[in-house]
Amino acid sequence: MALLYKIEELLQQSKKSVRNERIALGLTQKEFADLIGLKYATYRHFEQEGKISLENFLSILNTLNKSVEYKKFLDGFEFESAKERAKPERNTKQNSMTKPIVAPSQKQITLDKEIFGNELFYSVENGHVYEVSTFISIMLSHYTDEKLVLLLRYFGIERLKPYVLKEKNIDLLKKFNKHVAYLKKRA
Repeated sequence: MALLYKIEELLQQSKKSVRNERIALGLTQKEFADLIGLKYATYRHFEQEGKISLENFLSILNTLNKSVEYKKFLDGFEFESAKERAKPERNTKQNSMTKPIVAPSQKQITLDKEIFGNELFYSVENGHVYEVSTFISIMLSHYTDEKLVLLLRYFGIERLKPYVLKEKNIDLLKKFNKHVAYLKKRA
């Protein structure tokens, strides 16, 4: 009975967390299902009941940039993974160019005007805490090449991409793709 309760609790927490991420992205259930590549009814059932196939749940995790954490969880069960974690990272140049500074699981960022500048945040004091989704949206609404590179560096390609697509701005998308190609080439 206790195990069944814990499974039900995990299902409820999973559906709630995914729903909160969807809402933070400003997407309807239909839009989110389309983004993931699921049928709307399948996704709606997941949000209502918390039940979904493992393959579809992994698609959701991948879309939300949570698959890395899930992979680390899985790797924790392998004997060899302990040896791999003990080894230093080999290609540090690649990691420093494409690995985001802000962890994918981090939901908030503290404003540092020395990094992000005063022009957008002139009335806000240093140390102001923003939800990551709000912060990215603000930066993209008044983007420059410099701001776009900062966002890529801090949040990474995969986390920033849905926000760029949501803006529906061809010029922004072209610049984003140009910077991504440059970063990947340098890595």
